Amino acid sequence: MNFRKLLTNNKLLVRLIISYLITSILLTSILMAVVSYFVSSRTRAKINESQRDLMRQSYNTAYYALTNIYGDFYVLWSRDEDIRRTLQGADISEEDIKMASKIIDNAAFKEDLVDSVYIINKKANLIISNIYPPQSIETFYDKSSVELFNDFEKHYNSYKNEVFFPRKTSYSIYGTKYSKDYISIVYAANDEDGKLDSGIIVNIDQNKLSSLLNTANIKEIMLIANSGGKIISDSQGAGFAKSLPRGDIYRSIANNQNDEDGFTGEYLGEKSFITFKKAENIGFVFISIVPYSLIKAETTQINRIIALFFVIAMFISLLVSIFSAKRIYEPLDKLIKNMRENPSIDNVVGVDEYTFLGETYNSLILKNVRSHVSRIFNGNYSDSAEKILGFSKEKFLTLAIIADDSNSSLDLLEKVLDIMEINVKWVGAITSSNSISCVINEDDFDDGKMENIMEELVNLQGLIVEDLDITVSIGIGTVVNSLDSIKFSHRYAILAVQYAMSIGENQVVLYSEIENSKVAASVNKDSIADKIEEYVLNNFTRQDFSVDEIAEEVNLSLGYIRQIFRSEKGVTLNDYIISCRIDKAKELLINTDNTAKDISEAVGYYDNRYFYTLFKKKVGMTTEEFRKLRKEELSN
Repeated sequence: MNFRKLLTNNKLLVRLIISYLITSILLTSILMAVVSYFVSSRTRAKINESQRDLMRQSYNTAYYALTNIYGDFYVLWSRDEDIRRTLQGADISEEDIKMASKIIDNAAFKEDLVDSVYIINKKANLIISNIYPPQSIETFYDKSSVELFNDFEKHYNSYKNEVFFPRKTSYSIYGTKYSKDYISIVYAANDEDGKLDSGIIVNIDQNKLSSLLNTANIKEIMLIANSGGKIISDSQGAGFAKSLPRGDIYRSIANNQNDEDGFTGEYLGEKSFITFKKAENIGFVFISIVPYSLIKAETTQINRIIALFFVIAMFISLLVSIFSAKRIYEPLDKLIKNMRENPSIDNVVGVDEYTFLGETYNSLILKNVRSHVSRIFNGNYSDSAEKILGFSKEKFLTLAIIADDSNSSLDLLEKVLDIMEINVKWVGAITSSNSISCVINEDDFDDGKMENIMEELVNLQGLIVEDLDITVSIGIGTVVNSLDSIKFSHRYAILAVQYAMSIGENQVVLYSEIENSKVAASVNKDSIADKIEEYVLNNFTRQDFSVDEIAEEVNLSLGYIRQIFRSEKGVTLNDYIISCRIDKAKELLINTDNTAKDISEAVGYYDNRYFYTLFKKKVGMTTEEFRKLRKEELSN
């Protein structure tokens, strides 16, 4: 049979070839677009995440280096008696000068980033440097440092809260000329007359700091800006000692309440991805900038490679489809004949091959266990359903399970259903786009049996959290005595799970519990909410305190008291308890010197590590940072 005759005499085969070709082209094109988008997105995400990681590493390096330098020299300035004599005296002995020189030289030697240290005493008209013999202020070799000190005195009120001052300076020592980019720290304080008679200037080598931060990366621009918006370190060197451009970047960082964040903006006229991390306690912000041109270049190269591979794959697919269509068709016809003769498959008469395959496939799916369960819930089950599902006992109870995350997918529901069937052996099915339902068949559902079921459901919720990192709410319907009545029990289970989701996450609610709770609390919700609030206020500091005892106190179910409290007070019960404990912890941090561990126990937490984490999450700072900040505010 030649090729033309094959096409003429076999219309089904012709349609098969054409559909195969069209499908190959479409699928290959779509797959190429999806893969390209996915890979490009992942590449951009990885670049951005890599940028964030590198920024954090560089930030930590800078933070610890600058913090150590600032702290060490602050101790020298404020506490070292030899240095204090050199700073305060009008007539300084040679011995004191030598001792001061030795001290600052040793301090500078310990810090690799420190280039030089100056002690300035206006009363004695003297500047002591660790790299040059003492000089008078007028003849001192580093004129820029004197100007900085004078500016510090002139603008003391605005400069005193500044830590780092970028400056460019040039000087000559022992016949050698030097040009330096310094990040200077000024340690000085005005006297009662508003004069600045003495102080210490520590000069950090900006080039060393920049090199330390950017040794492994040449793509990003690393900036450090002080609290006044001056750039104190620039990995490219061009922006050092200049003001941060007062554009989108400056405003986005200044107005951002987060300590760390990322956004898209323009830097020097080029669209870039920008991340930052603030160190407000020491007065600088670390900024990392990656131009989009660098990201685009990498994704473009990847897309070119993907496109090449997919063009080749599509061409091969087109050739293979033409020559394989006939081979596919011949065994297909034989398979259909065998299926028609198989007694286990419902026979479909008077249809073409594709319709037959579709009908047969649907028939097999209907015989699947999940399909039968789903049909039972709809009240449309076959006579063989009870036997296929293994229902041999007299009573039935239904459950409805819905993920608390409203964006759950069918794939996720499939995974939840798999976990349920593996661990509890109940038959179930996906009955809607967001819910799973299942049936339990037992001889009786007495209190002991219901207690076991509740325990299994709680364990099931734990397994789902552990395996899928999601929570689910579960509603339990009523007990019924026949397959016909399962659909009614199922409706109550749906109502119960909807109620469960309204009172919180990871809940298990019986439909009967809803009715009992509603009757018990229908006329006094406000007084019940007040009673709950009073009980919490009187007991939240106990480490053995739990919400279960509140339910016992007001003689209502735990699920319903959660709903009442949220409805009447506008906040969930758990959040209210946490709020009480955090507020009490703040009070103790301000008014006592107790350790954070003692305070953790005093407000009801036996796990002090959990308390630290929760306090940082709710307050935005650690307990020590909060105590220090509040004491500083009170002292001012």
